[in-house]
Amino acid sequence: MKIKLLILAFGILTLNSCYLFDNDADKIIGKYEVSWIDTPNTRAVCERTSSTGYLGLISEYVFAVGHNSDFIIAKQHPTSGFKNGYEIDTTKTNYFIIDIRIQSKVFGPMNKSNFESKVKELNISEIKFDQTYPEDL
Repeated sequence: MKIKLLILAFGILTLNSCYLFDNDADKIIGKYEVSWIDTPNTRAVCERTSSTGYLGLISEYVFAVGHNSDFIIAKQHPTSGFKNGYEIDTTKTNYFIIDIRIQSKVFGPMNKSNFESKVKELNISEIKFDQTYPEDL
C-alpha cells in the first residue's frame, strides 16, 4: 500500500511539474521573438540561437515592438527584477533599436529624444510599434 501511495504521489508531482513554468513567444521577424517565462512581466526581446536556445537582447518588460527587414524597434518599462517579483515601473520608458543586419547590434536603452535622433541617423523610416502588449500587468 505504501508503494502504491508513493507511486501515486510521484505521478502527481511529475504531472504538476510540467506546469510550474509557463511561457509564450511571439515572432517578430526571422529568428527574433518577444518571449516570456513564468510570468508575462518578464516579456523580453530574444534571438533564437538554436531549437532550444535564446539570447536575450532587450530585458523585461517590453511592451511595444515594430520592425522592417533591417531593424527592430522596441519600448520597454524596466522592472524591479527577480527578487522583487518583476514589478513594472511605468514611470520610465526606454527605447531600443536592434540592427539585425549586424549580428543583432543593440542600441539602447535610450530616452525618446535620443531614440528619435538615432532613428534619423540610421535612416530608419516607416516602422510603427505595431506589436503591443499591456503597459502594466
